[in-house]
Amino acid sequence: MKVSVIIPTYNRGHVVGRALASVLTQTYRDLEAIVVDDGSTDDTAARLRAVEDPRVRYVPRLHAGVSATRNAGIALATGELLAFLDSDDLWKPDKLAHEVGFLERHPEVQAVFSDLEKHDGDLFLPSFMRDSPLFGRRLAGVCHPEGIVIPRREMYLYLLQEVFIKPSALTLHRDAFKRTGGFDESLSSSEDWEFLLRFAKWAQFGYIDRPLAVLRLSTDSLHRIDQPRGDTAMLRLLARERAALRDDPEARAAVMRGLRERVKTFAWYYDDAGRPLMAARVYLRGFRITRDPRMLVRAAGVWIPQEWRRRILYGALGILGPASVAQSSRGVA
Repeated sequence: MKVSVIIPTYNRGHVVGRALASVLTQTYRDLEAIVVDDGSTDDTAARLRAVEDPRVRYVPRLHAGVSATRNAGIALATGELLAFLDSDDLWKPDKLAHEVGFLERHPEVQAVFSDLEKHDGDLFLPSFMRDSPLFGRRLAGVCHPEGIVIPRREMYLYLLQEVFIKPSALTLHRDAFKRTGGFDESLSSSEDWEFLLRFAKWAQFGYIDRPLAVLRLSTDSLHRIDQPRGDTAMLRLLARERAALRDDPEARAAVMRGLRERVKTFAWYYDDAGRPLMAARVYLRGFRITRDPRMLVRAAGVWIPQEWRRRILYGALGILGPASVAQSSRGVA
């Protein structure tokens, strides 16, 4: 099966060549690489036009955002399978070979994703999946290097609570993508999570328990330059999902858990930055969304010095998460 690899890029001339090289050196050779340049103003065009490989297609376009850029690449794809690679990430040489092989062995599966290594400055995580709070628990003590098929309902409930699939580790059938519809071009953040939720409502996923991709957090990633925008988009997405789940109590409970975790993560960002007023506002917004009284307790708790919270309140009550110096305690409440 031919794989169309979609690489969206914007002002990443210094790294996109490495990403493309990791595609062209795949042991699986039946592929095309479509690099869609979202209006870059750096040397991206010069670097990509210098690549001499008939499998590469460079597509410049006006700046329109990552969703529109991915959709534009997919519209040009000729492969039966679609794979995605962010321009600051990399693939291991056997990534496509493992994923295509899995899809050939499991014709009932519409998409397969793999584990990733994560590089964030000096931080290195050998398994992104095992660092994911929910999906990581499913993998605890078990390894599935040849892959597993995940029950459809289970996958949907996971995705209502956390986004653990990264585009750079995902390959799916092009027909299944078309059936689901493209990436929502009105979204400037969380567009991949929104697509996965739509996809998971009907499609079957497989998972390969190998780190076949390398996730690299760049200095210009949304997490770095505008985390509040990303967290706000996630809250809106989950609130929208909750509104559509009136007749599904199990899924509604899952999305409520997801909302609570996103609220806490968002508030911790401000708390760690020494901005208790903004952190309190996030918790109050979380209370309006979830009606969870613990959000009110947290909103009050941000005014207490973090050292006191660690020594007294956390130990006594177990409900007020401490600051970043004690990350492991944040899962409480």
